[in-house]
Amino acid sequence: MAAATGALLMAGTTSASAAPAEEPWSEPWSQTIEGASGKGLLTSEKVGDGPMDGRYRLRGTLTVTDPDPEACYYVQVGTDMSGKRPYFWGTSSVRQCGPGTVEVTSVVQSVMWTHTRILRDTDNGDYAAFTRITLPSEVKTGVSAFSAGPEYSLALKNGKTIAWGRSDNGQTTVPAAAKSGVTAISAGPRHALALKNGEVLAWGDNARGQLAVPAAAKSGVTAIATGWAHSLALKNGKVIAWGENNDGAVTVPAEATSEVSAVAVANGTSMALKGGKVIVWGDDELLRSVPAEATSGVTAIAAGPGHLLALKDGKTIAWGYGGDYLAVPAAAQSGVTAVFSSKRCNYAVKNGEVIGWGPTSGGLCNNPAAKSGVSGMSVGDEHNLVLKDGKLYDWGHLFK
Repeated sequence: MAAATGALLMAGTTSASAAPAEEPWSEPWSQTIEGASGKGLLTSEKVGDGPMDGRYRLRGTLTVTDPDPEACYYVQVGTDMSGKRPYFWGTSSVRQCGPGTVEVTSVVQSVMWTHTRILRDTDNGDYAAFTRITLPSEVKTGVSAFSAGPEYSLALKNGKTIAWGRSDNGQTTVPAAAKSGVTAISAGPRHALALKNGEVLAWGDNARGQLAVPAAAKSGVTAIATGWAHSLALKNGKVIAWGENNDGAVTVPAEATSEVSAVAVANGTSMALKGGKVIVWGDDELLRSVPAEATSGVTAIAAGPGHLLALKDGKTIAWGYGGDYLAVPAAAQSGVTAVFSSKRCNYAVKNGEVIGWGPTSGGLCNNPAAKSGVSGMSVGDEHNLVLKDGKLYDWGHLFK
């Protein structure tokens, strides 16, 4: 499997002179890296009268020779940033996975010098990556569960917990006990959980008591959820909580000690679902103010930092902070079967399509590859895991 050498450096990057102040220009571009090459035209178009209204547009073709059918390449155009390393904040072209040629377009707004580059998904250059390259071969198919942490991931296959990604706090160092017989997993920001024979197993950071699993959570548990510094477990309809409690996140209200069917966690906020009613406790009064619509008939819940979601009669309900997070699109207000919330985006799954919204425009909230065949999803801060047509994909900024 070939690697794209030098693709992230100045070497192998073409540049074009800054556009004249008033007259449009065009210059050819061409670039070759190991496994792919491209060529075409880079043009400038004046739009608007502001100082940053110059627009550069790359058009052309991208040809991939890498024989690996899962090796995906794309093109970006970026800005010089005053002679420093180029900052590629332009859009990315469509991807070509495996041998073949595709037409590409990429756009950036700038009045400075521009650069083009060809990247492979493993080069970690784009939040729109939708790939299987960075996944361990063991988890590409046949997983029964998966969970995306901020910069690492977990998957469950034949009862074995598999971890990959960054591990600053030992999150990917799976203990021996979690390598067989596991039925559920949860990847928190700094620690991870697994459920085995009704017992909660914990590993990773323990600075705030995240690994101090209480005796009550060592048998009979049916569901788990991890937050930044605390965790929840569900046992016989009762929520059990442990870890940091500065904001009351582990002070379980009496209402959540019976008949609870689901739990969710984000930062210092805890959620529970009881008889179709959403219960919230923890660090923020606005989040605890559950809208009347979410006090009955709810079938699923999701927690993100500063915003919460509930699913009722196929409709997504959102509350908390950030207008962009709360602006549920019309498509997610009927027929939805699952909801997810993260630091960057909110998501709903409908008829196998992932619908995303939030302040992050572009590839992380919405990816064309996730518009059909999706049967499962887990969201992290900067990346998501998606089960599509029985195969697991990594979507977003990739961590290796």
